[in-house]
Amino acid sequence: MCPPAELWPRLEAFPLESLPRQVVGLKGDVVSWAKLTQVNTGGAAARSKRPSAVMMLFVPPQAPGSPAELLFTKRSVHLRSHRGQISFAGGRSDPQDLSPAATAIRELQEELGVAPEAVTIVGTLPPVTALDRQPVYPVVAMAAVRPDDLVMAVAEVEAVFTVPWPALARGQGHGFSFNIFGNWRLAHSYPVPAGNIWGLTAHILHSASLE
Repeated sequence: MCPPAELWPRLEAFPLESLPRQVVGLKGDVVSWAKLTQVNTGGAAARSKRPSAVMMLFVPPQAPGSPAELLFTKRSVHLRSHRGQISFAGGRSDPQDLSPAATAIRELQEELGVAPEAVTIVGTLPPVTALDRQPVYPVVAMAAVRPDDLVMAVAEVEAVFTVPWPALARGQGHGFSFNIFGNWRLAHSYPVPAGNIWGLTAHILHSASLE
């Protein structure tokens, strides 16, 4: 992966000023699943459960001087879990996925038809912990696509849309508490025109603290 000095000149659709500083500062490193999930088992790598990755995909600004936008899906109401929620494309890793980036790219292609060669990986943010206590790795990437360009997997995705990233920046979310399995948890939500972003996706946005 290219460091920023080499990366940005190739991304003319993404002026530096259209992006949050955390994205500009990423190094393009791609760490393997084997390294991330290695445990002390006599030198062998093991997975208690398949780890997950999601794709924080930035798409070009709608107009010159505007901020870049983040791509979201609305999950089908027919799915077994998280039905109808707004989310990033992503999911659990497959055995052939070498890294969180590979998982996120594969899921993006499966859910929205984005070709892997159209995606430029910028880096990976620190993982967040899901309700099942498994880590989820947000992979930051860019692609010069629009929602109208995409082919949704209708069994998984009901809708796709973009949101200018400042609407999801530090301080834009609303905190609230809820009780699950007898334990209180602090959570966040982000109101957007397509609905309300909450759950794991809001947790990722809050942890990213974009600015």
